[in-house]
Parts: sequence; structure tokens; C-alpha cells
Amino acid sequence: MGKIAKMTPKLANMIAAGEVVEKPSSVVKELVENSIDANAKHIRIYLLDGGLKEIKIVDDGEGMDEEDVRLAFLPHATSKIKSEYDLTRILSLGFRGEAIASIAAVSKMQILSSQDGVGGYQVTYQAGSLIANGKASANKGTTVIVKNLFFNTPARLKYLKSAKSELASITYLMDRMAIAHPSIRFTVVNDNKTYLSTTASNKAEALMGEIYGLEVAKSLIETRFCMDGVLGRILLVKPEIYRANKLEITLIVNGRYVKNYAITNAIIAGYSTYIPIGKYPIAVLYLEIDPIQIDVNIHPAKTEIKISNQEEILKIVIDTISKALKQASLIPTRSIPVQNNTMGYRQETIFALPRTRISSEPKLSEEAAPYAREELGAVEEEAKPKVSEQRLPQMEYVGQAFGTYLLFQNEKGLYLMDQHAAAERINYEKYYELLGNPQQPTSELLFPLSYTFTRSEALYLEEHIEDLRKLGFEVEPIGNEDFALRRVPLWAKLENAEDILYQILKLFIENKKIDVIAFRDKIAKQISCKGSIKANHALNRIEIDALYEQLSLCKNPFTCPHGRPTIIHFTIAELERMFERIQS
Repeated sequence: MGKIAKMTPKLANMIAAGEVVEKPSSVVKELVENSIDANAKHIRIYLLDGGLKEIKIVDDGEGMDEEDVRLAFLPHATSKIKSEYDLTRILSLGFRGEAIASIAAVSKMQILSSQDGVGGYQVTYQAGSLIANGKASANKGTTVIVKNLFFNTPARLKYLKSAKSELASITYLMDRMAIAHPSIRFTVVNDNKTYLSTTASNKAEALMGEIYGLEVAKSLIETRFCMDGVLGRILLVKPEIYRANKLEITLIVNGRYVKNYAITNAIIAGYSTYIPIGKYPIAVLYLEIDPIQIDVNIHPAKTEIKISNQEEILKIVIDTISKALKQASLIPTRSIPVQNNTMGYRQETIFALPRTRISSEPKLSEEAAPYAREELGAVEEEAKPKVSEQRLPQMEYVGQAFGTYLLFQNEKGLYLMDQHAAAERINYEKYYELLGNPQQPTSELLFPLSYTFTRSEALYLEEHIEDLRKLGFEVEPIGNEDFALRRVPLWAKLENAEDILYQILKLFIENKKIDVIAFRDKIAKQISCKGSIKANHALNRIEIDALYEQLSLCKNPFTCPHGRPTIIHFTIAELERMFERIQS
């Protein structure tokens, strides 16, 4: 007798549930997507114990008749596709026909639906078996109840997390669903407490405020792009507000919340140098793509997709975000909490400041050489920059604190500039442009330098000798693992040549090819930091004026290359509140 036997439908559905249904949020996702496909305007999610005990989805969509409610529980039963042709042009969120059968196999599941709000039909399954069905009164739309998920599969049940963790997963998912469908009203209630309630305003500011709060709504930048077969809309939160992880970068493709590592990284790259290293933006990218250019059928839970022209999309996303941030005013406003009617608190705040000695006669520091000796001497002879070219507001210099912070004022309040961060930004943009010059100015070494690498490193270098030449480095193999460095770009200090070569080599090994733009960025950051004015060095007025004017002409004068602010703003009202001139 043969060993191969066809699985029973019940067993097959239980196995399929392991792919489609991992936890309560998976159930919520599949059922809410069905409600959206049914053109619901209000979708309510009621949970007990974070969905571990019960999940109830109520919608006001089109509803189903008796036959469709019965068929919905069958495996691979769907109203979304009829042929192979439909599979290449999918616009609905659900289409596989696996979800309901899979959920019903590992829970007690009931569907009650009505098309007219008068008569309805109800079907109940438990562990994949029909236990009840019949006519029932119901409001127009569909109600689905799922109880005791995984009660009959202990191996999966033990991997569920706490009620709070499962609730957090559901609320995170529903935030993405709300972002994807701002014209639908969503409500999430757990144990009689409301966790999400959107208004279906279809307005970006209102929606982001409902999910993230007022400060995010006030910091929103909206931009768009268009390319062949693709329309893009991006909601950017100003970089003064950021997160410690990538979770708040949301990608919506044709109304479907999906994950895409490359596009997420493109959004992060668009924020490059605007956000501190290790921090990530809040952003939403909406893509409308011709369905024939994408494949949504590569993952059982439909959370990942393939895009045929992804490389072109990545480039335009980075460029669009970068351009939008450059055009925005990004000076962060800082608010310092003040304890009212407590003089002692204010005194402690004042005397807790570092007691750095301030020189009464500022002197030029050796660290300030790029400004003091090469560029600043010519500042007074050059015409001042046109106001239309400046990215910073017109400000009046009023003083310097701790040899580090420069104070300016105008009719809008007080501004503090970090002189090191400002100098870094100026140098970074200068070196970045220099590194982008296809005809790199170079210097031939009178005595070539020789370096020995491992065999694998040497192979990478041999493969990319021409890439090195484009960057201004002329390297020649002089043995199996030995190389002679004969020419270097003018921007590279000779004592740093070996370190720079190893950084380039690291890129070769990691990427198999050099990303010239990424390399430009990395090296520009490195040399701009080492060559900039340091903290705790007092500057004279010529240096300060030059620093302000050069920073104002930068493409992004608001942050250093590492994302720290170069300048912050205290409004007059904020200052008056600190001194209790006005009460808030």
C-alpha cells in the first residue's frame, strides 16, 4: 500500500491557518480587508482580552445573501477573481479565499450578514465543522465573531503573547488600515475601552492627528510625484519629530498596507542628514500602480509585493523627499517646562548650567582654520548673499554662550546656533559637491604608498580599480595581495589615505559594487566633522557673520550631517511664559 494519502479538507485548512493566521491581528487583518472590499463606510472592531477570547468585526458594507454566507466558509471560495486574467489585475484586498476557512478551522466562528437590513442569514462553524445555520434579523452589512482562537491547536496557542501585546499588534495594524483608507471610519474597542476612533474626514492632517497627536499633525509636509504607470503621494513629518525604530514608516500600495525593505530604506535615505543617526522618521508613502506592474500573490498574508519598476521608484522617492525637506522651514522650536510660582526651581535651572569660563576677548582657535584663514578673510570683500537665496530668516547677532552657542534674535524670538553643527553642515555640503565632480582634482604622490591586503580583499580591489579612479584614487597591483597608491584626490589627507581605502573596500565587500552617492555622503561627513569649528572655542564677529551667511546658503541649513539641529528657536511667547510675564 502506498504511503501518500490526500489530506482531509479539515486538516488542510488547519495547516493553511498556520500560514494565514498567526495571531489575533492576522484575523483582524483578513476580516477588515473583507469589510473594505464590501465598500463599508464604518468598520468596528470589538475585542475581549486583546482578541485572545473574542474578536468581533461589524461593518455596514454590501452584505451577503444566504448562498454566499454558506460558500464563504469553503476553502478557496472567493468573489474577487474568476480567471488567470484577474490574477494579474488584482485591485481587491482579499482574493485567495483561504482566510475564512482557515480561521474557522482553529476557532469558533460565526458570520451574520444582510443585504437589506431586514432579513439576514447566520452560519456558525467550530474547529472547521458546521454546527449551526439559519435565518436571522440583522442590520445591513456583515458581523463576524471569532472566539477562542487556536483552542484546538495547543502548539500554536502557546506562542500567543500577552493580551496587551496582542492588543498592541492589533492597534498598530488598525492605524495602518486607517492611514490606507482615510475615507472609512474605524473604531477599535477592547474590553469596553476605545483605542482608536477615526472620523473618515479624508484629510491628511486630521487623520495623522487622530493617530499620532496634534504635534505630528502640525508638522506635516505633503508632496507628490508622477512617473510612468505610478502616482505617488508622500506625507512627511518634519524631522524634529522622529522615532527610535522604522515602525512608523508606512507604505500603502493601491490601498493595501504592505512591507517593502527597499522602499522603506529609500524613505529613510530621503531624510538623510535631517535626522540623528539611529533615529527614523514618521512618513507615509501612497503608491497607485498599474496592477499589471505588481504581484501581490507572493505571500500567504499578502503583506509583501513585487514591483516591476522598483529601482525607478526608489530613486524618485529619495529625490522627492529630499526636495520637499529642502523647501520646508525646519528650524525646531524648543519648549522648556517651567514650574510656576517656584523661584527656587528657576534658580536651580540657572545654576545647573555648565560653569564654562567665557573669554572677554574671543580669539581665533586653531580648530577654526577653515573659516579663519582660508575663507573668512574674503567674506567682507564678497557681496552679501541675496535674501531670496537664504534658507534662514534674517537675524541679528546678540551674543555667544560657553564658546559654543551663538545667540541671534528677530521679531519672532530668540535663536541659538550650535557653531560646531553649523560648521559641519557648511563643510559637508562643500565636500559633498566636490566629491561629485566627475573630474576629480588629484595629486600624484612623489613616493607611492604600498599596502598589503588579504587575497579576497585584493580581488575586490582589482575588480573596482576603475571605480577608485573615478573617486580620485589611482591604485595599481604590484603583486598578488600588494597595491601601490600613486594618486589621491585633493580632498583626501595623506595620513588618512589608508583608512579611506579600507572604507571603500568595505563598501565593495558589502555591496559587491560601489555606491558612489553613499560613499560621497560617508566621506563628506567624516572630513566635515574633523575639519569644523569645535565646541568651547570662542569666535570673533567676522567668523560669526561668515558662519551665519554660509549656513544660510546651505541646501539644508537646519541640521548637521548627522541629523542634529544646527539652530533652535524660542518664541517670544515661550520666553515670556518662562519668566511668567504671561500665564498659560
